[in-house]
Amino acid sequence: MIKLSQLLLERIDYLQTANALVKKYKLKSKVKFGAKHDYGDYIPEKDTILLNRSYPNVKEFIISVLHEIKHALDAQRLGVRKFVKKYNQAGNMAVHQGRDPHDDNKWEELAERWAQNEYRKKWSKIFK
Repeated sequence: MIKLSQLLLERIDYLQTANALVKKYKLKSKVKFGAKHDYGDYIPEKDTILLNRSYPNVKEFIISVLHEIKHALDAQRLGVRKFVKKYNQAGNMAVHQGRDPHDDNKWEELAERWAQNEYRKKWSKIFK
């Protein structure tokens, strides 16, 4: 019979893992629970990554964290004001084309592609 303590030891600590990944990419972003979207959010004005409390699997969790890290890296590279301006412009362009301002935002697509590639190249053997 499996004890509860054994199950808890086997479960990944999302907050601790996300914080470790953020540090690995030389960011100082805060990580908290409370995402509004399915997998995560990045609040550039507060340099905060918001995550959900559960994910379908570890791979989806890691890719979600990497996705938000890419937003943080872009905000750091461009500056927060410029990143927010460009992100909002891309959302408005999507709406103007009859598409979704978040899901069809070019910054979301770039972050997702980067996260998928980063997971495949660096993290897939560690987090399965």
